[in-house]
Amino acid sequence: MSRLRSLAVLPLTVGCMFADAATTVPLPAWMCSGTDALFESGFEAGEAVPSLPSRGSGGPYPGDESRSIEVPGSSPHLLYLYVPTSYSPERAVPLLLALHGTAGYGSAPNAARTVRNDWSSVAETYGFIVLAPAANGAEGSWDPVIDIPAIWAAIADTESRYNIDETRMDMWGYSAGGHLAHGLALNNTDFFTAYGVSAGSLTQYACSDDGSPPPSCSDLLDNAEPKIPVDIHIGNLDPLYLYYGAGNDPARFEAGGWVLNQDLFYTLFIGGHIYTVAQLGEIWNNICPFALGP
Repeated sequence: MSRLRSLAVLPLTVGCMFADAATTVPLPAWMCSGTDALFESGFEAGEAVPSLPSRGSGGPYPGDESRSIEVPGSSPHLLYLYVPTSYSPERAVPLLLALHGTAGYGSAPNAARTVRNDWSSVAETYGFIVLAPAANGAEGSWDPVIDIPAIWAAIADTESRYNIDETRMDMWGYSAGGHLAHGLALNNTDFFTAYGVSAGSLTQYACSDDGSPPPSCSDLLDNAEPKIPVDIHIGNLDPLYLYYGAGNDPARFEAGGWVLNQDLFYTLFIGGHIYTVAQLGEIWNNICPFALGP
């Protein structure tokens, strides 16, 4: 639950996907039904469905994959993927970037495999690829200076090896991974489509209420365009909720222009600093029905 270091010196952003400002596009319900979307609709007139295939090829499928990639200036970075049995290189599919929490010394690979495995049943049902990188910071947590460039490299590597729909780049993070997910998503709303956070907090990394370190939450959220859909799950016994202000995050988003149950989804559940696989399914149901369009 420790706060990540200041954003001020970090390579937080990546080049935008669209030449002009991106927009959030609601998708037809059948695209998140868990059935074969190719035959469900027939793409009839009036159903404008954005798609931007990466047309990557060569990655093994289906099932689990472990991979190491080289990133200039740092040691090799470990990635763990799940590719559903429905995957075919002829069809672009969504990508979910899954960020684990602080794991303890030497345990980040195990934590990355765990979140990959926890998401795999959801990915199998709904037909998306899971990418779970292992953190390289102290105590098995995220060091943004090292890990953010590695995350961008991991996404690029996955796009080159699988056919990813670049209008549906989603993200989820747990605990410290949730803190980081807030920062990555809100600074890259023209790249990520939607995201979820379990047991995470805006003010542990992405922003602060007093702007020290910058940015302030009001500035960050006011200036985020489009208003990237976000799902927040947090336990009523979580210290982040009880003592560190995470319970105020929904109000922060609403003050920044988000609308509850439209592009802001909030679940306060009975429990502590945890998530469950069932909750991952709920999160996907809330972030799935969106794409990015120009």
